[in-house]
Amino acid sequence: MAPFDSTKLASLMDEAGMDMLLASTRHNVRYLTGGYVYHFHERGQRMGSSQYLAFVGVPRGRVADAFYVGASGEKMGLDVLPLWIGRRNLDAGDASSSAAAAARMAASLGADHGTVGVEMPFLPASALAALQTGLPGATFVDATDLLHELRAIKTDAEIAILRDVSDRVATAIQAGFRAGYDGVPTHEVAEKIETEMGAHGVTFLWAFTNAGPGYLRAPSETRWERGRMLHLDCGGEEQDYLADICRMGALGEPSALGRELTDACLEIQGAVRRHLRAGMTYGEIAAAAQDALQSSSHATIGRIVAHGIGMVSHEQPMINRPEQADRRLQRGHILSLETEFLHPEVGHVKIEDTLAITPKGAEGLGDIGRELQVIG
Repeated sequence: MAPFDSTKLASLMDEAGMDMLLASTRHNVRYLTGGYVYHFHERGQRMGSSQYLAFVGVPRGRVADAFYVGASGEKMGLDVLPLWIGRRNLDAGDASSSAAAAARMAASLGADHGTVGVEMPFLPASALAALQTGLPGATFVDATDLLHELRAIKTDAEIAILRDVSDRVATAIQAGFRAGYDGVPTHEVAEKIETEMGAHGVTFLWAFTNAGPGYLRAPSETRWERGRMLHLDCGGEEQDYLADICRMGALGEPSALGRELTDACLEIQGAVRRHLRAGMTYGEIAAAAQDALQSSSHATIGRIVAHGIGMVSHEQPMINRPEQADRRLQRGHILSLETEFLHPEVGHVKIEDTLAITPKGAEGLGDIGRELQVIG
């Protein structure tokens, strides 16, 4: 059985007039296979003068005819690893040969004169050229948004992964704060967070660091000094599911203004979080967020953003797309909610939370350390 909602995929493809889907990004291949990824290229695809590229092909309404294209090095592993897809070609060596193999398999299923969906923003030019050569009668369209829609509603198992990775990233951020001392360079704090994520089984992705005053958000020689604010906006992943969390700290007692701005972030976040529920339109969410921000006396230097997160940052629900304002929040949607203020004396003050939409409202994932962390 397919590990995704095959009925939903068929409906999305029908709506898009798409006869064949060819997914090729690591996260979508993992999603469509139910968790499989070739471990050798899990963190890097470059190989020789090209790159490793896998494909999962699914003809519309015929999930039983789905196929997988990969590299020869996967053969022995797939002899023992469970993979629901029986049709396989494991003779590809690079992006071009992988795409050519995918084209042959798609053609054998009748896609040679159909509409084929590919991940245009992520597909190498050589792979697209090989697909066009192998399927000269096909029309190629972008399937990126279709795949966002397919993944939009998270299962309980997916939410469990997101809850776990969010907790671990939030814990690593706390370790970063606790490692602080007067004059510590922000790159040292970021290195501590990366180490902590690794120790907790999370792949480190980024650490935005801002030690105010000033707005530089990058690990550097900028020093976190006593009485100053530090924001740590960090990302990590587990099985391609992302956590994106921002927390605030102060080394010693912060300024009254620094504490006030952090409290304002928490109040605004709390107001929106209490308001969220399944059935709200995206437009209602955006309006509620702006109303909460405008209630602050610091609104002129503030910003609030809500966006979907899962295997991709800024996936469905896409709250900030005006053309989707009438769409509705659903149980299983995951939101990232972030409130920030930029003040020349304090720096970049920000709180970012991850929220799962449940029958009861919004559940915080990775809520560890949301309050201002005063160190030392």
